[in-house]
Amino acid sequence: MIVKLKGFIEDWFEDFVDLDVKGVVYRVFVPRNINKISERGSLVTFFIFEILKESERLFFGFSNKDDRELFSDLLKVQGVGGKMALNIMSSLDSETIQGSIITKNQEVFSSVSGVGAKLAVRIVNELCEKLKKKEESAKVISNFSKTIYNDLVSCLSNLGYSQNICEKTAFEVISKNKKMNLEKLIPVALNYLSRPNLSKNE
Repeated sequence: MIVKLKGFIEDWFEDFVDLDVKGVVYRVFVPRNINKISERGSLVTFFIFEILKESERLFFGFSNKDDRELFSDLLKVQGVGGKMALNIMSSLDSETIQGSIITKNQEVFSSVSGVGAKLAVRIVNELCEKLKKKEESAKVISNFSKTIYNDLVSCLSNLGYSQNICEKTAFEVISKNKKMNLEKLIPVALNYLSRPNLSKNE
């Protein structure tokens, strides 16, 4: 799976860019609000979300990891595919999207072309609690160390646990043991993961 591409812009189009990465040209779909941020020939980096289908392989590119994660969240809503999620992120900035979801302001999404009232309600209802928890986690992590959090998630992921379980475990362990360093946090996390109600594939 490709998660990041760094290369030279070969050409810009309305909603995608052709990116030359060491002689291999990738077509990367990008939000229109970051389109043409650099001239042709410029060296740029995109954080990639890859979607594999039976007949095609699609790359969606973002300027930072947070936008890529927000795109991933939108995809989890029933009725939102890659092109629709990209359309939403082209029409609204990330802060507006997250703020509108948390405050359940579905009218903001209804203003986006192609997003009907029912889909707007689903976006808000299905993502509200998820984004609230992320916001809470971000506050805890920022008060501790995002580097240690990411390192702990990576360590647990290398043991075969799902990304969701790794992030949940890291948050729980760090929030209760804020003075511990990474070396001490790892066995605490493993003990947490040994609980019978947790699964590597959860």
